[in-house]
Amino acid sequence: MLTKNQNQTPIYFDAEIVDERTQHIQGEQYDSEKVQQAIAQTDGGVTVLRGIAQGSFLVGFQVASTQSLYLAGSVGLFPAVVAGLPVGLSVAATLCYLRFDNSVIPLICDRQKFGLGVTRTLMLAASSWKLTTDAQQMDFVARSSFLGVTQQVKQYEGIESPKQTNFPIILSLAAVVAVILAFYCRKR
Repeated sequence: MLTKNQNQTPIYFDAEIVDERTQHIQGEQYDSEKVQQAIAQTDGGVTVLRGIAQGSFLVGFQVASTQSLYLAGSVGLFPAVVAGLPVGLSVAATLCYLRFDNSVIPLICDRQKFGLGVTRTLMLAASSWKLTTDAQQMDFVARSSFLGVTQQVKQYEGIESPKQTNFPIILSLAAVVAVILAFYCRKR
């Protein structure tokens, strides 16, 4: 019987659920497996952080290199290729985690790194798409402003614009005739 001044001390139980898979394991082996699982989870967390850091670095490189090319006055295909280069490298690195073992369907050898590679590739592809779209818009603005200035100069100097021809229609007709002649000559 407890009096008013006495507190009952709580009882703590340290237990784990054991099933058929772990009943045959000795205590030290069980502790060792728990430690290995904790290390694997920590390694997985480090792998995730490393993948995020690699992706962030590559996106930063992608943005810095294309923006420096734009500042240097380079427009057109070259900045788009520079923006797409990290995407291609990331796709190649991600495909290294696939194995074809006498089958058409590939097997993923490391699911965590493959997932990080896919995420990194999608992140780089989105950044590349944004950079390429910005470049196309800058090119459109530059072309339309140049065209506007050219039109104003032509109007001021009284230069007439050249007459439109049917060159695209003639070119496409010639291409169709060439294909027909090629098939005819090959058949003979």
